[in-house]
Amino acid sequence: MTDTGEAEAEPPVEIPPTTDSPTVPGHVVDRIIDGDTIEVRGAGGILPKGQTSTVRLLEIDAPEVGTCYSAEATARIAELLPVGSSVRIERDKDLKDPYDRYLLYVWNDQEEFVNHSLVSTGHAEAVLYQPNDKYWPSISQAGSDAQGTGAGLWTACAEETQAPAPPAIPEPAPPQDAYLPPPPPDLDCSDLDGPVPVGPDDPHRLDRDGDGIGCESN
Repeated sequence: MTDTGEAEAEPPVEIPPTTDSPTVPGHVVDRIIDGDTIEVRGAGGILPKGQTSTVRLLEIDAPEVGTCYSAEATARIAELLPVGSSVRIERDKDLKDPYDRYLLYVWNDQEEFVNHSLVSTGHAEAVLYQPNDKYWPSISQAGSDAQGTGAGLWTACAEETQAPAPPAIPEPAPPQDAYLPPPPPDLDCSDLDGPVPVGPDDPHRLDRDGDGIGCESN
C-alpha cells in the first residue's frame, strides 16, 4: 500500500567542512608527549607507512610541561587519543615545522575533531601559525568562547595569565644640587671630603684631567 502522507522530516546531518586536501584514516597513536603533541604510527600517505612520527596539532598551544594546567592538558589529549587507537589526519599548507614535527589536524576514532575539542574545553589556547589557517575561524571562536566562560586553564591559571607585572623601579633622578654651586665661596679640594662631580663648567677649577670628577686624589 502506498503511503500518501508526508514523510517525517529527518534531523539535519552535520557535514564536516570541505577541504582541499583529503583526510587520511588508519594511523595509530603510539605515544602521548604532551597536551598538543603525540607520536603516530603511519599508514602511508601523509605519514610514512610503518614509521612512528611526531605530530604537533595545528592551531592550538597547550601549556608547557611543568607549567600551570599542563598535567590536565596531557591527560585530556590522552582521553581523546588513547594509545593504540586509530586517528584520521589532515594537513594544511606546511607539512612540517622546523623541528621536523608533522603539523596536522587530528580526528579520533569517534570522529571528534581533537584540535577544536582541546581548545573548546580550555585545555589549550587557539594560536594561529601562518600560513596554516584552514580551521582557524572555528578554532579561534572556540578559544574565545572558552576564555569567556573561564573553561579549563582560563580559570585555573587566571592568576598567572592575568596578574599585572610588578611596577618598574624608576631610576633615581640626579638631584638638582648634584654639582657644586658656583662661588662664592671658592672651594678647594682640602675643603671637600672626597671626589665630587664638578659639572660642565667646573666653576671651582677642581677637575685637573677633565673627566668631570674633581678632587680624585682625596
